[in-house]
Amino acid sequence: MSNQNVFDTEDILSESGVRDLFKQMNVNKSDILIKQDNPGTDLFIVESGQFVVTDDKGGSRVIDTLGKGDVFGEMAFLGGEKRSATVTANTAGSVLMLSRKPFVEFLRKNPFSGTRFLLFLEKFMVDRLRKADVLRSLILNDQNLSERKKLRKLKTDIRARNRKPLFSADDPVLSETCHWIYAHDNQILFRQGDRSTDLFIIRKGKIVVLDDDSGGYILGTFGPNDVFGERSFLDNKPRAAIAKVIGTAEILMLSRNTLLELLNINSTNAINLNLGLGSLLARRLSMANETLRLLTSEELRERAEVSRLLSEMRKSLRIQALH
Repeated sequence: MSNQNVFDTEDILSESGVRDLFKQMNVNKSDILIKQDNPGTDLFIVESGQFVVTDDKGGSRVIDTLGKGDVFGEMAFLGGEKRSATVTANTAGSVLMLSRKPFVEFLRKNPFSGTRFLLFLEKFMVDRLRKADVLRSLILNDQNLSERKKLRKLKTDIRARNRKPLFSADDPVLSETCHWIYAHDNQILFRQGDRSTDLFIIRKGKIVVLDDDSGGYILGTFGPNDVFGERSFLDNKPRAAIAKVIGTAEILMLSRNTLLELLNINSTNAINLNLGLGSLLARRLSMANETLRLLTSEELRERAEVSRLLSEMRKSLRIQALH
């Protein structure tokens, strides 16, 4: 399988074996499939019927409506985060449910097919994180909000870390297959707008990520075993920030081609990498959502640009065809 095919995640349920992992569930009107703040790691795809997504912390405000092909529950499925909203059946219908444990078992036996499905979910989450960044910029530029202490929490989406390291940068397989950077003070690893797609794992040292559009606003500071650059790695879009070395650093650089190589020579490492990335993205998106919930007052939500971006962030993940 080519590198391009690994990252080509269109029509994902046509992958051999993936569709068979889902169980069909019939639901009645008013059935609650997911309750906000509850545990649970199942992923759902709407097969028929209509479902509403509500924010219980916001007075049960309806924040999305789901129909055929829409996917929900992906953040908990990838990262084990508590459910971020409540999903209720608005009509009778049916859903396809995928549990995390059998999927991970499938992934370890079918690394290519499983990896493509993970990349499908992860690229969607990256898109939502990018929209959260645009919202952050809008709020930071709002003079009436510039003094609010809660603005400090806007950094949490990019600074969020996994509860445990993705994996050690000292891993011998990674050391042999990846490129090492021995960086000096103030060295730029990538600039805003660059078309590079490498993923970085820090072995030693410190990296700061800056927003050039906001005059060098510090988005995050990263240290040993932290990961950065994952967004362009996953969605192939230009860099949205600057990454600069503070002091000296040893950094492992992993390319898209390296992921393919790892799948071929050591699928366990590639799988752990991808599962870790999914968990990391889920945590960052969960914290970004919570931050925006705190900052976007009803008055702010009424503004056209903010309303549009919030709607796009909530926009459901959709499977184009159900087989």
